[in-house]
Amino acid sequence: MLHRHARSVQAPQPRGHDMAPHPSARILAAATLLLVLAGCSIQTPNSASSSGTVQAGALVGTWVLEETFDSPEQPYISFVQDNTWSASDGCNRVQGTWEVDSDGTLTTTSGPQTMMACPGAQLPLAVTRGTRVEVDGDTLVIHSSFDSTATTLVRSTDSTVGPQGLPIGYWVESNTPTAPFLSIEADGTYSGNDGCNVLTGSWEQADDEAILFTGGVTTLMACEGVDQWLNQAAQGRVQAGVMTLQAADGTVLGQLTAR
Repeated sequence: MLHRHARSVQAPQPRGHDMAPHPSARILAAATLLLVLAGCSIQTPNSASSSGTVQAGALVGTWVLEETFDSPEQPYISFVQDNTWSASDGCNRVQGTWEVDSDGTLTTTSGPQTMMACPGAQLPLAVTRGTRVEVDGDTLVIHSSFDSTATTLVRSTDSTVGPQGLPIGYWVESNTPTAPFLSIEADGTYSGNDGCNVLTGSWEQADDEAILFTGGVTTLMACEGVDQWLNQAAQGRVQAGVMTLQAADGTVLGQLTAR
C-alpha cells in the first residue's frame, strides 16, 4: 500500500506548453545577451587597451618629463614614423631606430653620443635600456628590465622642443671610420675631424637659421690624399637631416648627414 500511495502522489508530467520559460526568464536571458554583446562591442583597438596592446603609431611624437631643467635644451624623446628616434638629456643628443610589438615590447638601436656633463635628465638612456612601453593617451611609460625602472613622460606641445630645434649631435660624411665629421654640442661648442686634422670651435645660430662656425682652431697635419674641405666651413644649413656646409664666400664645400 505504501508503494501504491507513493506513486499516486507523484506530480503529473508537464505538458508541452508548461515547458515554455516564464516571461521573466525570457527577459533575463535577453538582458544577459545584450550585456554580452555590449561587452564585445566596446573592445575597440586603442593605443593602450586593458589587454596591454600597443599600436606603434601611438608612440610617434615628442615626449618630455613634467618638469623643467637648467640645461641648454629641454630633455626630450622623439619617436618618428619612419622608425627612427632621437633623444636629448639637455646637453647631448643620440639617435637610433625603434620597433614596438603589439604587446609593448620595445627594441632599439642607437648611434654615438657626446658625453658632456649635464644638469638635465638621462632620457637617451631610458630609450636605449627600454624593453617595454605603455601608452595611455598623452602619457608614455618606458620600462627597463635592466635596472627595473619606469620613466613616465607626457606628449609635448611645445614647437621649440625636440629634434627640429638646434642641430645638436653627430654629423658625418659617410659611415666609415676615417670620414669627416662634426660633433655639435648644446653648449655652443663643436669638435670634429676633417679626415686628417682635429677641429674645435664654437657655433651660433643666425637669424636665417644658418649655423655659423666661429673661433675655430685646427691641427696642422699634412695628410696625403685627404680632401680637407671641412676645416674651411664657415656656416651650415640643415634641411631634412642633411647639413650643407659653405665657405665664407658662400661656396658649397660638402654635406654631412645626421647620424
